[in-house]
Amino acid sequence: MLRPVLLSLLLCIPALSGCLEVERHCPEGTCFPLTSSAFNSILEEVGEIDALQLAEGYDRLSVSTLSRFTESGVSGEMQWKVEKDDDRELRLVVNSVVVGGIVVVGYEIWDGGPDTYTRTSDHWMKGRDMEPNYEDPFLEIARLAAEDPNGRWPPFRYDVSQFSDLSWTITGDAMESYQIARATSGPDEIYFEIHGLTPRIVGLTIYSEGLSQEDVTFSMSIATEDWDHALSIDYYLTMLEGNSYLGMSGLAEFPRAPVPFIPIPDQQSVTGDTTTVTGTVPGEMSHEVSLSEMEMHVFSGGSSVASLMLNDEQANISAEGGTWWDLTWTDSGDSGLLSQLDTFSIRTNSDETFEIRIFDHWAQAWTDGLG
Repeated sequence: MLRPVLLSLLLCIPALSGCLEVERHCPEGTCFPLTSSAFNSILEEVGEIDALQLAEGYDRLSVSTLSRFTESGVSGEMQWKVEKDDDRELRLVVNSVVVGGIVVVGYEIWDGGPDTYTRTSDHWMKGRDMEPNYEDPFLEIARLAAEDPNGRWPPFRYDVSQFSDLSWTITGDAMESYQIARATSGPDEIYFEIHGLTPRIVGLTIYSEGLSQEDVTFSMSIATEDWDHALSIDYYLTMLEGNSYLGMSGLAEFPRAPVPFIPIPDQQSVTGDTTTVTGTVPGEMSHEVSLSEMEMHVFSGGSSVASLMLNDEQANISAEGGTWWDLTWTDSGDSGLLSQLDTFSIRTNSDETFEIRIFDHWAQAWTDGLG
């Protein structure tokens, strides 16, 4: 969001129609505030803002975007915020999608350490990761986007050279080495936020048909250790790990979040009167938990008909009428933990439809979120 004082200053600059303004000399973009031609040279030199490239240069980085869109006559918006702190090995991912005024996606998650914090609507919930394996979230997003190019990913690469032929009005706060550049292109008002004595772009906002928040069609905000006004690490350290959030919210402790794993079978086969269903914990499983806290259930007819504590590895259950169930969990990943590469199988002579669910005893909740 643009600073209101500086935005007001820009809006109050009178138009100089009919006057010839001679632009002052600005060697190598060192003048303050920048001249229009100097800023255009910066836009040409930068070419595009690339979050992945920024992530290679900064240990602490936060990138936020807002995109508004219209599909089949229905308006919507998508917001992303991704933040990392390599030294503390912590990261934050926030994503929300609103279509036609209805929130279809909305979550926040801090992870990277032994404690995870997630929020989807109300209070933060605390989870656990018994084998933290920190990965730069910007690198992870780039990897996943390469694997699934048609997926819904943050617009963290933006071509700014397209604006390098505009006429800019630039003002700033010399005490904070902060500038705002404003230009008009057709129906759009374009604002860049610039920081540093060596000018760096830290924000972009595009308005269409007006200057209210509802008129924003795209925005991007960047924070680093050099420009940390939007970093959230202090919130994590004080409010979450420091438990200040509990006092403010009136909670005695954080609600517990079940491990984010839903068993989806990979294969089903029938041999004679025996049905076999098998599955594997996918590579996306990054929050490992103890097998001794997890229980696999087979549900049929709306109730559990067989179960297995995962650390027991195998259970055979016989029911009335000769029906039997054989449940197996193979600990093929991290020893003693529910982790990627673990496999499960259900064998039964039942001809009834069934589903597989996991109960997290630590969180006292089903991992699929159903009661």
